[in-house]
Amino acid sequence: MKKIIILFSLLVSCVIVAPLASAQSFTSVQYTMGIPFAGLKDHASNISGRGFTFEFHKEVASQLSVGVNLAYSVFYEHKGYDSYTSGNATLTGNKYCYDNVFPMLVNAHFTFGEGMVVPYVGFGVGTIYDLRNTDMGLYTYEQDIWQFLMSPEAGFMFDMASGTSLKLNAKYDYGFKTSEADAYGNLNISLGFVFNSW
Repeated sequence: MKKIIILFSLLVSCVIVAPLASAQSFTSVQYTMGIPFAGLKDHASNISGRGFTFEFHKEVASQLSVGVNLAYSVFYEHKGYDSYTSGNATLTGNKYCYDNVFPMLVNAHFTFGEGMVVPYVGFGVGTIYDLRNTDMGLYTYEQDIWQFLMSPEAGFMFDMASGTSLKLNAKYDYGFKTSEADAYGNLNISLGFVFNSW
């Protein structure tokens, strides 16, 4: 199932992006800070300062672009001395919780006007992979969690020089509840550079 989701995401990306080879393209690299919500916060509630985002877009119409968004963030929390139950087994000890999350999206951006500061809104759909670990002493409980993902987004692009902009945005990743995990929530605040090319 995991391979099917990844292949489907890549296929959709190629179908959307490939026909637009002659259009203007936008590549961005951003530092990302994550604020956990919902099921993610239940497992690891600390704000994450360990994340990055890569994005590639092609213009399909005036002020409208589509593309892919790939990101990676690490969430961590030391919960002290605690007990953890999974099935009919219970472990007791110092508890460390980790989430390595990989959102993969096909998304669209709509910009408002032109100038030195350009606001935009966006929306994406895709999947998120959460490699979730709970460590207690010498024992580790590991889960591979896949969820359907929807992500509204809003931000600003600040023109710096020809072909280069500074991008500041907020994006909320919402992963739908599955049989393996509760709903996932993560508010991403990102800052980085956008490089334009024809």
